[in-house]
Amino acid sequence: MSPESILRFTLLSSPLKELRKASSWEELGMMQLNGDEQHEGKTWWLDVCDATEQDVNDVARCLSMHPLTVEDIVIQEPRQKIETFPNYYLIVVRTLSTIAENGRSEMAQDTTQSLTPITPSMLYILVFSHGTVTFSTSGCEHTSRVRSRISRLHDPSVLSSDWICYALLDDVIDSFQPHMQSASRESESIQDEIFIARDDDMTPLMLRIYNIRKRINHLTHSLSGKSDVLNGFVKRWDLIVYLSDVQDHLVTILGELAHLDEITGRLQSNFLAQTSVNNMRLSVRLNSGLSKVTVLATIFVPLHMVTGLFGMNVTVPGQDVESLTWFFAIVGVFIAIIIVACFVFVRMRLL
Repeated sequence: MSPESILRFTLLSSPLKELRKASSWEELGMMQLNGDEQHEGKTWWLDVCDATEQDVNDVARCLSMHPLTVEDIVIQEPRQKIETFPNYYLIVVRTLSTIAENGRSEMAQDTTQSLTPITPSMLYILVFSHGTVTFSTSGCEHTSRVRSRISRLHDPSVLSSDWICYALLDDVIDSFQPHMQSASRESESIQDEIFIARDDDMTPLMLRIYNIRKRINHLTHSLSGKSDVLNGFVKRWDLIVYLSDVQDHLVTILGELAHLDEITGRLQSNFLAQTSVNNMRLSVRLNSGLSKVTVLATIFVPLHMVTGLFGMNVTVPGQDVESLTWFFAIVGVFIAIIIVACFVFVRMRLL
């Protein structure tokens, strides 16, 4: 599909909730957006997906965006923040975007998406007095879910640019919940397996613990900067009830992630302890086998020395005796020594 045929611009206008899509700024015809619709009291929302530098410049000229805002969007500023400008305020948040797949529906909201590969991306929200502009990336489903939420609003008077911003932040934070629950289930599974795993399973188990800690740290890092963003809304009293709800969700998820991080930390300690115990057991078995070999060598090496002495080409006792008395006497002494030595070592628990 050519870039010209991709509908990257999406405009939602109230009160009729009219939705228009276009592949370019000229096709959308947005030159009167900053004037007429504001005077008519309409609320509008423009979303630009995978915006190019030219797209950002076109929107900036129409809406009188500050050069610093344009620079942040073009270079994909990674720091989460909120900044206030004369005619709008800018919010930058980090999201978890699903990796785009061919044939994926825009409105797909299946709960199994928590298992879909994710990649961090930035969402830029510009809130004007009568409208909102967002710059998102492919795979970012927050905009489609918020549009669906707007279509289900029973009271159109609630819809405003600030409310759209709240809905986006609420959806971004709530999108971390499935990933947190997936990490929680994985940690419980590891916790059940860690004490019953065989020696051959230890390496894959350690890799699973490393991966889950990496996921938890990634989620915590993505959420950590959002507290400062929400605190920047304290002065906007008209949204204090909505923002309190978002703040509660954020605090809850961060608390759960901190708890999971503590659990996985203990899992890693338990894994290392279990590995140490297994190594000690193996060492004990090896030492036990070596001690038995040492005991047997202690018994038989002196006997081999005696037989070696009698095999020398020199005169030895009993050499001139034609009977077998000396032979059976020597064999009897050997047997007696072996029996006595084995009895002693068994009593000493060395055999």
